[in-house]
Amino acid sequence: MIAFGIGIGVYFALPFEPAPKALWGLIGFLAGLVGIAVRAGSDRIDIIGLIFIAVLGIGRATWHTSAADTPRLPSYERSYNVIGWIRAIDVSGKRSRWLVEVTAIENLETERTPARVRVTGFDNRFRVGDRVNFRAAIKAPPSPAIAGGYNPARRAYFQRTGGYGYMVSKPVSTEPSDIGVKSQLVKRVSRFRYAMAERIRQAAPSDTAGLQVALLTGIRSWVPDTQTDALRAGGLAHILAISGLHMGLVAGGIYSLATFLLAGFYQLSSRLDIRKPAAVIGIVSATLYLFLSGASVATQRAFIMTVIVFMAVILERRALSIRSVAVAALLTLGFHPESLLSPGFQMSFAAVTALVVVYRAWDARRVYTGPKKWMGRMIDHFKALTVTSIVAGGATAGFAVLHFNRIATYSLLGNLFAMPIFTFWVMPSALLSYAAMPFGLEAAPLWIMGQGIDLILIVSEWVQGLPYAVKYMPSGPGWVMGLFGLAFTGLCLGRSPVKFVSIAAMFLCWGVLIFRMHPDIRLAENGAVAIWDEGDSPKLYVDRRNSDRFGRRQFIEDMGMETIETETYEGSLAKCDDLGCVLTIKDKVIKILTDPTEIIENCSETDLIIIPKRRLGSRARRLCKARIFDQSDLQKYGAHNLYLSSDDIRVKTARKAYPSRPWQKGQ
Repeated sequence: MIAFGIGIGVYFALPFEPAPKALWGLIGFLAGLVGIAVRAGSDRIDIIGLIFIAVLGIGRATWHTSAADTPRLPSYERSYNVIGWIRAIDVSGKRSRWLVEVTAIENLETERTPARVRVTGFDNRFRVGDRVNFRAAIKAPPSPAIAGGYNPARRAYFQRTGGYGYMVSKPVSTEPSDIGVKSQLVKRVSRFRYAMAERIRQAAPSDTAGLQVALLTGIRSWVPDTQTDALRAGGLAHILAISGLHMGLVAGGIYSLATFLLAGFYQLSSRLDIRKPAAVIGIVSATLYLFLSGASVATQRAFIMTVIVFMAVILERRALSIRSVAVAALLTLGFHPESLLSPGFQMSFAAVTALVVVYRAWDARRVYTGPKKWMGRMIDHFKALTVTSIVAGGATAGFAVLHFNRIATYSLLGNLFAMPIFTFWVMPSALLSYAAMPFGLEAAPLWIMGQGIDLILIVSEWVQGLPYAVKYMPSGPGWVMGLFGLAFTGLCLGRSPVKFVSIAAMFLCWGVLIFRMHPDIRLAENGAVAIWDEGDSPKLYVDRRNSDRFGRRQFIEDMGMETIETETYEGSLAKCDDLGCVLTIKDKVIKILTDPTEIIENCSETDLIIIPKRRLGSRARRLCKARIFDQSDLQKYGAHNLYLSSDDIRVKTARKAYPSRPWQKGQ
């Protein structure tokens, strides 16, 4: 599994798309080498086999990428008339964001029509499953807003979404049309989920209805930002995503209930191992929860792990072991190779792997002392909960920092107080709500569930109010994530020498983050300029306060800060006139020009010239010895980070000049 994952990681790190014919030829060649080594009894079979599996990982990722391919609209914004049906709705106040399954786009050939588009509008009359016709300004999914940052285009590619935009006309309903059986099934399930969400919102307490909808259906549109922030600060944000915890509580709870009920039938329990039919019931319940919660990649991953555990019960094998975790990870990566890069995959499998290793060691050293009274059992449960919180929190903390640039300092405290409420109060009430809905009696269990969520929110808000509840750290280069993941795996599964090397590698990763250099200048793709001032109190000097707000927020978080004081550089850091501004940073003279007509005169005694809103001709570039960045550079390479030193100007861009990967096309 590790070699397979390394192969997938190598695929996504490549600067080019592998040629399928060459790749399959290499796989065939390595398969032949493996066969020869097996017959000859070679000592190198392990090395050859691992290389073969890693190349299989590259091949599987290449195949999956090819299968997910969908046309993408051009990078420039254009108006289109779209016909399709609404697959999902994300509501924020009066605004709604639709994911539309496209049937046709007027005046666009079928081979150039994307499978899905995401559009924003202000019409809340429509529901999921409705067939609509509207006009929208749409363009290709955007590239990263910051150099080395999150890439929405790659995520959109694997979701088969070919354009983002906003409506420019009121949508109208259209007549139903013939769609495939699979699309019909998806449409009905989506409509059912959103109808259930609306029903829960009407019956649940208003303060907690959004969270209850998220837990029962996986739809998080109605969760207030204040509650999300409080849960994050308390280390409890993991309860928002339908993952292994939720699937385990739902399917495990139904399995336990089924086992208890079946044990009441003496003739059945005396002849059969009642755990096996209970495990079948558990698999069925997990499948139903998978569809009700939206079947996201994270939920699919949890479902696979749950099914493996129940299959182990049916086949009389150990339910939780490193082997079962490896099989679940292998199946998840086989279905969705891109999930390797997601925080959900990394954090969930890190937590499960660490828990299996720790509990296996604990079980090996535990001495059985006979049955205990209820007080002893309560103490044991508290010990188990404490160990689980410490291990799971410690295992996921590093990945959380690398992905989100922040860590909840008191997450252990939050989980110790809140997770018993979630486990023994909230989720059992959720199961009762499911059972009561067919009879129209869901109001009472939803009210009980809401009271438990209220207590969890009280805990998270209390933790949020503690000093230094959230700490921020800068992000690192992409290789740090890969090295940290390998080091964590070696720490959990390796022998003593490997463990020591893994610990050293993890310290190296932290060192890279701590001593990372800050860029001196940010150039946004839209031409906005921001200058980072280290100083005693870091400050961001900007051209205009309200320009590039989203990109600057990501830039600040990438630097390891929540907020930073901003100030316009005109009149404070720079001297400006009608033609532009001039300033000095690290002994380098920098000119930010609005008009390039005087470019030759400005080249003298200047180290760096920025013309963010205009294109510079090739002749002026040849005659000017200063380093120049103009509008064409920003459109070609996306956002820029500039690092200034006494003898050099280093540049890091959000994308490469020419699209070399499928998800970069259209940018």
